[in-house]
Amino acid sequence: MTNTGKPSDATGARAAGGARPAAAIRQPSMAARAGALCALAAVGFALMARVGLAEWDRQGMGGLLEPLWVGLLSTKITFWRLLAMQAGVVVAGASLAVWRWHAQRGTGSVPSAQEPHGLRAPRATFLRTLEQIVAGRDERPYSLILFDIDGFRILNDQHGAEVADALLARVKRHLAATLPNDARMARFGSDEFLAFVPTANMSQALDLARRVLDTTARLRFPAGEGRFGVTMSAGLASFPETCHSLRDAISQATSALQEAKDQGRATVIPARPNNIGLCRLGAEVESALNDRRVHPAYQPIIDLRTGRPVAEEGLARILLPQGQVLGADQFMGAATDLRLASRIDESLIGQTLDRCRKQSRRGDTRLRFINVSAALLQERRLLEQIALSFTGCDILNDLTGSRNPLVVEITERELLRDPAAALQALQPLLGIGARLAIDDFGSGYSSFLYLTALPISFLKIEMTLLKTARTSGRARAILKGIQGIAKDLNILTIAEGIEDEELAGVARDHGMDWGQGFYFGRPALDVTPASVDISGKVS
Repeated sequence: MTNTGKPSDATGARAAGGARPAAAIRQPSMAARAGALCALAAVGFALMARVGLAEWDRQGMGGLLEPLWVGLLSTKITFWRLLAMQAGVVVAGASLAVWRWHAQRGTGSVPSAQEPHGLRAPRATFLRTLEQIVAGRDERPYSLILFDIDGFRILNDQHGAEVADALLARVKRHLAATLPNDARMARFGSDEFLAFVPTANMSQALDLARRVLDTTARLRFPAGEGRFGVTMSAGLASFPETCHSLRDAISQATSALQEAKDQGRATVIPARPNNIGLCRLGAEVESALNDRRVHPAYQPIIDLRTGRPVAEEGLARILLPQGQVLGADQFMGAATDLRLASRIDESLIGQTLDRCRKQSRRGDTRLRFINVSAALLQERRLLEQIALSFTGCDILNDLTGSRNPLVVEITERELLRDPAAALQALQPLLGIGARLAIDDFGSGYSSFLYLTALPISFLKIEMTLLKTARTSGRARAILKGIQGIAKDLNILTIAEGIEDEELAGVARDHGMDWGQGFYFGRPALDVTPASVDISGKVS
């Protein structure tokens, strides 16, 4: 599972520009058109005069005029034609230069059919500002988050441009108040906002984006005599975890946002590493495995009725030589692509079993949840070795029966690819009494049919469904239905992502059995970064 002051000037976490009257923006453009028309008129007049003289001469009337006078007239026509053309070019060029200067100064933006509200700061200006910031940061990490208002065009059509403009302004102010003080934010499209968050890694940016989406969903906006709510989706990228340049980060955030929109409303998607980022992360994961710097961080799972800790989940972490800690969401994608995920699983399971042995001797009866990747399901011999090594930890648990404390977590995505094959692969662990938990249940792949055929003991409810239930009657009905089915099947439910008492109350009100999240405790390492040196020895 995955958990997740306000500066006064425009350099902080706020939009980098405001609205500007449309007439002021169009004035230079109108002057440029006038200059161009003047030049065209001069050329047309000169051509007509030339044609007239030629026709006069063809009809034999040229002799009526003195040659000197004809030559003088022709010279004057040429002179005025050139003068008018030059004047037109100067007027047009000067007008366009002034217009460009105003745009670069950030005093306004050019309205277009795609951005009818004209409220954003110029994208090019904001990008140049970010490039200057990044150039002076000496390769320090940062993250980009691209936010988008879900269904904005529909809202615009339903409520009108005035309400849509007010919505954009309110969302901009809300983002400015929610983002950190050192963040930079600007309008990046008709209903998009780009946030630059210095020093934030992927995990921190993901938590921030989820918090923004969650708080935005609680807002209500006036429309006539009523009020309405909106949701936002987001895509994010982080340097150097997923990309190697600012432009690459923007491209990745844009692609991740599109993926989030494809999955539905109120969704945030982190970018996957590109080839360069993938190689860097792959080398780091390989080094961490060799140096034994991959460790589990344990997060408690609480009985919602009694408040007692009944279990804990081991979440993968990498300790960097510099003392930093990488979360699983920062490296597991690269580890999977480079076929290192099963080695991480093996390391985590081994350390969790050692912890279980030590704590069970002191009377600790908590269950031990461990995520299993799809890669580990392909390692039959490795699973058999893990099962054989699980000795001396067969403690009794008075809450869920006299069984092995190991609980294997697998996501619906992996399970539903081939339920029979997944069940067969897990037999070595299930055969020694380990239980099966479905992670992120309700995240879009739910199928109740497999609940009748597989020995599932726990359903971990995806946190977005729980958060949505605060304001959605439909979501509350779904939660009640899931809880009712789980109870009939003797399956315990665990609410994930509980960050405050309100969410804990929602879970309790809907009959959820256990809870997990920052409100009850953050993942904690058994070792500290300072106690692990580059050789992997723990001091």
